[in-house]
Amino acid sequence: MATPRFATVEAARDLGSDTRVLELRIHDGPLGFVGGQYVIVDSGLVAPTGKAIKRAYSILSDDGAQDRVTIAVKRLPGGAGSSYMYGLATDAEIKFSGPWGKLAPAPEVSGTTFVLATDTGITAALGLVRGAAMAPLLAGTELVWLRPYADYFLPDAFVTGCLPPALGRFATAALPPIAHPERVPHTRALLATRLSKGVAQVFIAGDGAVNYALLDDLVAAGVPATRDSVESFFNMPKKSVA
Repeated sequence: MATPRFATVEAARDLGSDTRVLELRIHDGPLGFVGGQYVIVDSGLVAPTGKAIKRAYSILSDDGAQDRVTIAVKRLPGGAGSSYMYGLATDAEIKFSGPWGKLAPAPEVSGTTFVLATDTGITAALGLVRGAAMAPLLAGTELVWLRPYADYFLPDAFVTGCLPPALGRFATAALPPIAHPERVPHTRALLATRLSKGVAQVFIAGDGAVNYALLDDLVAAGVPATRDSVESFFNMPKKSVA
């Protein structure tokens, strides 16, 4: 069982109509996270099924500061978890567990590191490229964010303001909506173009339906990638039953 931890909301601000950024002060010492990891917030609410309502949020602040972290919340219509997070006032206390997540760059790798984020996966991608482990790789790192429309979730200005100055390249591009039949083929074509130029390691965060299709392509191309190379925010593949 995960050890519960607590944090206080030090600041909260809205970015657009459906995104809220929260700055949390961690209780009882440093959090001990690395770039690309996340926490799971326990709302204290219980769903009609009897299941506790807990939600995962990537840490988008850099891992040089361990006593305060920043997360971003997207409001979902009828979403109990996001409604809880939106209702938190300054000085409110939250219960969470973590850090969790296994995105782990290999600093000794020679060559391009490609980071691909879809939708809200940009928070994990930002945390990853801002992490200490990525510092020696930044000049050769390319981050691409695919989203349904401009200023989806996080405004472009906010994202670029979070990027480390040494990052080699950042780009955004449109992506068909979630569940659109062309979403996966569109992203696979983009990855194929990037792979043709050569990459040493790849990390992907966002839509699980996209992530695991791309993971298959990476393995087929001989790029060292495993399930630890992807972070899925939704459309997670079902666990196999023994």
